[in-house]
Amino acid sequence: QDSCAFDPKYTPEHEAAERIRKLCSENKINIVIAHSVAKEINHPNTPSDVKAEAVEMLYSLEVGLNQEERERLQNIHSILTGNGKPENHKSDAEHIFEAGKYVGYFITTDERILKKQDELSKIPNVPIILKPSEWITIFEKMNGS
Repeated sequence: QDSCAFDPKYTPEHEAAERIRKLCSENKINIVIAHSVAKEINHPNTPSDVKAEAVEMLYSLEVGLNQEERERLQNIHSILTGNGKPENHKSDAEHIFEAGKYVGYFITTDERILKKQDELSKIPNVPIILKPSEWITIFEKMNGS
């Protein structure tokens, strides 16, 4: 899950993010946060309730990458960067890569990422990229809610 997905400021994403956080606090789901997101959660502008909840969640650990993983990360980074500055997209590429390595979904409200999801989906082992509301819809269908 991307840090911006924890606290979106607009409907229906805000309500969906709250529902995801509630499901996690009720131990109905586990959220795995990429180790690369931790520094964003600790940012001074991150709301204190989000920081408090994030402390209780699972985090991936930073590990070395093999050649195939380095290439996959580079491909993700290249797509996100497009004609932009590579340094502006490094952390987003790492977040997506980590989600693909450990879980099947990457939840975000970052429109720059969402606009690239079709192109990113062509890379093997890239997670399904969804808004919080889209993930909740899938969850509810799978669980008869």
